[in-house]
Amino acid sequence: MRRPRGDGAEVYRTRDVPNAGLDWREAPFCAVDLELTGLNAKRDEIISFAAVPVEGGRVQLGEIVAGYVRPGREMGEAAIRIHGIRPADLERAPKAPEALDPLFGALAGRIAIAHVADVERPFLKRALREVGVRMHRQIIDTQQLGMLWNYEREGSLGPARELAALADSLSLPVHRMHDAATDALTTAQAFIALATLLSKSEPQTVGRLCGADRRVAALRVFAAHG
Repeated sequence: MRRPRGDGAEVYRTRDVPNAGLDWREAPFCAVDLELTGLNAKRDEIISFAAVPVEGGRVQLGEIVAGYVRPGREMGEAAIRIHGIRPADLERAPKAPEALDPLFGALAGRIAIAHVADVERPFLKRALREVGVRMHRQIIDTQQLGMLWNYEREGSLGPARELAALADSLSLPVHRMHDAATDALTTAQAFIALATLLSKSEPQTVGRLCGADRRVAALRVFAAHG
């Protein structure tokens, strides 16, 4: 059953994302991080989120959105050990989709950024589908951008770095991990650094950054047959 659509979801539905040919410094982005009860998007749930807008190549600290979501099922101990969020922390939080409506609003008209986007994508897609909204296809993966940067420096894609390792390799501050707000901030900072570095050899458009996963896949094929 489709649940009622809030203002944030409605704005997300009606606002177009930036043109693929736009230079990245001229486009609005939003780094997002989700803390989850598990990694199965069909069964597990979002319990915490944060969105950090990026405009003009700068983090918009005054527009950061974050919050808790009360899950419909009990959390397992393994998930609690990872993110440190206890059931007591969520008792007064609203349930989805009400709790997630500010996140939908923050993402409206912006290109989403995530570290290991394959984790966030299915949860965002399901959350939007539950309020009758189709998710925008574009999402930039900073892990993939990091591999492209490594290829430019060393001629190989190198390892798929976790967020803290990527931030450290970029000489960025490593904030507290497995906290949605600090992880989203680290992701935003890594994105700005990587887009800037990649732009030194070739202009980076919205479409080019969104296609980082395809570029990485093509380089893998090239290396396998080289």
